[in-house]
Amino acid sequence: MRTAALAATALLWGAAAVLTAAQSGSVAPAPVVAAPATASPAADHRTLVNQYCVTCHNARLKTGGLALDDLDLGQLPDHAEVWEKVVRKIRAGVMPPQGVRRPDPQALQAFVAYVEEGLDRDAAAHPDPGRPLLHRLNRAEYKNAIRDLLALDVDVAALLPPDDSAFGFDNISDVLGVSPSLQERYLAAAARISAFAVGDPGLRAGSDTYRVPQDLSQNQHVEGLPLGTVGGLRVRHTFPLDGEYDFQTKLYRTNLNIVRGLEYGSEFEVAIDGKPVHHVTIGGTDDLAQRLRIQHEHLARLRETVALYEARQRGRDPRSSSATGAPPRAAGPAHRR
Repeated sequence: MRTAALAATALLWGAAAVLTAAQSGSVAPAPVVAAPATASPAADHRTLVNQYCVTCHNARLKTGGLALDDLDLGQLPDHAEVWEKVVRKIRAGVMPPQGVRRPDPQALQAFVAYVEEGLDRDAAAHPDPGRPLLHRLNRAEYKNAIRDLLALDVDVAALLPPDDSAFGFDNISDVLGVSPSLQERYLAAAARISAFAVGDPGLRAGSDTYRVPQDLSQNQHVEGLPLGTVGGLRVRHTFPLDGEYDFQTKLYRTNLNIVRGLEYGSEFEVAIDGKPVHHVTIGGTDDLAQRLRIQHEHLARLRETVALYEARQRGRDPRSSSATGAPPRAAGPAHRR
């Protein structure tokens, strides 16, 4: 039995070896079949255009001034404006027009997506910001140009009106228009600035007022002024000609017309180009007494004026006796300065 089992195993093994040899030697490998070539998306969409669009929009009829038969869908950027119009018409539902044969909605949507993706891809690869507009200088740019060219610091806010702005910016060319009145303002500013720059002797006398901001503390040192000083104002002014200039200073007053801090003496100095030209002491006992005396005189004159007005309203003058011989009503002393 053992011998018969071994013989059967050997027989099966031999048969398997013969079958393997036959398959490896005589059977040729199966040939590889190439997949059928599929049409490009451009060709598919060209079929849709030829079937539903070219009937009217061709070189012979040119309906609506549009011809699509010669346009290559594989080169969308070459006629980007035309394809943009086509996409807008299709999305609006006006093309193909109502009453004519229309393509399947899915196919039409696929055509629109193909055109938009092609145009967007080209726009991202080749951005075109458009033709640059003639840029008018705004006030800040005009001031900087004058400073760089003529070394003059001008107050453009007093010469030119505010600029128009858009999206938070006042230097957009499309917004900065040029009206006739604005041209006149720029011409007037140019005439005045040029007179300052060359020192025109015929320049008319003028005045400039510089005010201390209400939020600028006068109890501490102001940047730009000499060390050791407290408060004050620093301005940059251009003197167009050599001559005599009049400087006038006024102190801030309260609602009661009183100069705050006048009871304390303070040193007041005017300097030009860092050189003192005027120095005086303001405040203290003498100035305070004089101020109070002036206020008293003003109050007395005010009382006299009020009394005279009231008397005239009653039909009599307090400066002369009345018809009954009554003495005039005292109007108070008239202290004159």
